[in-house]
Amino acid sequence: MKIQNRRGRERPGISPFLATVILVVITLMIGGILYSSFRQMVVDQMKNPSITILATNVSPDGETMTLDVKNDGNVPVALLGMDVTYGPSANHFSVTPANMTLISGTATMQPGDSVTAKVKTNFQVPSFATFTVTVIGDQVAKAFNIQA
Repeated sequence: MKIQNRRGRERPGISPFLATVILVVITLMIGGILYSSFRQMVVDQMKNPSITILATNVSPDGETMTLDVKNDGNVPVALLGMDVTYGPSANHFSVTPANMTLISGTATMQPGDSVTAKVKTNFQVPSFATFTVTVIGDQVAKAFNIQA
C-alpha cells in the first residue's frame, strides 16, 4: 500500500491487517488495566466480616480456657459470645450477661483488633482431645476445631 504525502510523493504505509492487530492489542491492554483498577476498588469497598482464633490455652484442669480472637475482616464486629463443645457437652458464653471474662480488648472489635477472653466450662476437656469453639459476632459466626 502506498500513501501520498502533500507533495504528491508516495511512501510505504502500514498494512490494514497490522494496523487492526495493533489497535486490538492496545484496546485489550487498556481494558485490562481498567478492569484490574476498578475490580480492586470494588473489592476494597465490599463488607467482609471475618474472625479468627489466634491462640488458645487450656489450663491443666481442662475447664478454664483462654482464647485470643482477632477481627481479620474489613468491618467492625461486635463479639456476642462463644460456644465450647466437647462430645455431648456444650457451654454457651456471652458478653452480656457476662459469663465470659474479657482479659484484654473490648467486645466491639475494629478491623485488625483482637480480644483475649477467658471462659470456664462445666466439663473437662482431656489433654490432646479436640474440642470445638464457635465464635459468634453480630455479623459472623465461625467454628474452630482446637486440640487441647
